[in-house]
Amino acid sequence: MIPLPLACLFHLGLGLGFALAARGRIRADGPYASPAFVVLAAHVGFVVAPLCLYFYLVQPDWTWLYWVAPTRVPTLAIVPLVVGHAALVLAGWLLGARLLRAGRQRLAIGLVVGLGAALVLAAALALPRLVTAASYAGYHHGVGRGLMSVELGWAVVVSLLATTVTVAYSVVELARDGRRARTR
Repeated sequence: MIPLPLACLFHLGLGLGFALAARGRIRADGPYASPAFVVLAAHVGFVVAPLCLYFYLVQPDWTWLYWVAPTRVPTLAIVPLVVGHAALVLAGWLLGARLLRAGRQRLAIGLVVGLGAALVLAAALALPRLVTAASYAGYHHGVGRGLMSVELGWAVVVSLLATTVTVAYSVVELARDGRRARTR
């Protein structure tokens, strides 16, 4: 999981990227066709939602990039936030499906590239916040530690590794299924 503003860009781009990987299935049978939609739903349910839930509950200061005091956000607000991240992946998928079915694959690719560039730029701008482990108040008073000197750093490493592996697996499966759909 990456912090909230960056995660929004990532999750929208992820849905678009998944749609591009499954383009054969989507063109043949639509965005809700199995097994492609099941792979998407499994990734959202088993990776996106649990990671978002963990970071909002356990590492809220960092997750909000020290822009929002987590004490001012009601705990129940986590539910729509996690659902929102899942919805962004689904929105990217549906947007990608719509573009692919309309023959606008280049636009879908352009959107993925644009979202990726925006993500890299946002991460570069937020780098001091990304590599600092602190509380909201501590960050604003200049008190913080290096990310890898606390549990947060390892949680970020593990979540990025898990996300990378599951995204790669999902893309391979979506592409394989897409090729099968094109050959029938």
